[in-house]
Amino acid sequence: MKVILLQDVAKIGRRSQIVEVPDGYARNQLIPKRLAEPASAANTKRIEKMQADVMASIETNKQNFKKAIDTLKDALIKIEVDANEKGHTFKAVSADEVVVSAQKAGVNLDAKMINFQSPIKEVGKHTVTLVLDQSKADFKIEVVKK
Repeated sequence: MKVILLQDVAKIGRRSQIVEVPDGYARNQLIPKRLAEPASAANTKRIEKMQADVMASIETNKQNFKKAIDTLKDALIKIEVDANEKGHTFKAVSADEVVVSAQKAGVNLDAKMINFQSPIKEVGKHTVTLVLDQSKADFKIEVVKK
């Protein structure tokens, strides 16, 4: 029986693939657990459209990533936080705070793309990494006391 995988299944295939599996395995394991659905013509067309949308989304994300890298390469994003007199913040800087500060600077980022090497808990300049698939880029942020 041909099925379309809705999730990655070990030793069978990856999400959105059309694979041939034994009828009993499809009916008793994959379909009831919502890991797959029968590969009808309508389902196949829907999956192909979904894959095209995903590919377009990936391409858009790559273009936005390149624009963000070009803009952030020379920029310094400032984030204001509450801190004590020694410069220690009361909480770590979050990816959402970096996103908001970057938007103020005119750069649209996704919080999922931001990677901290270690939690930022002190006032000063720090390096943050943007990650998209295998692409990585570093940019600087400055944490300042309110």
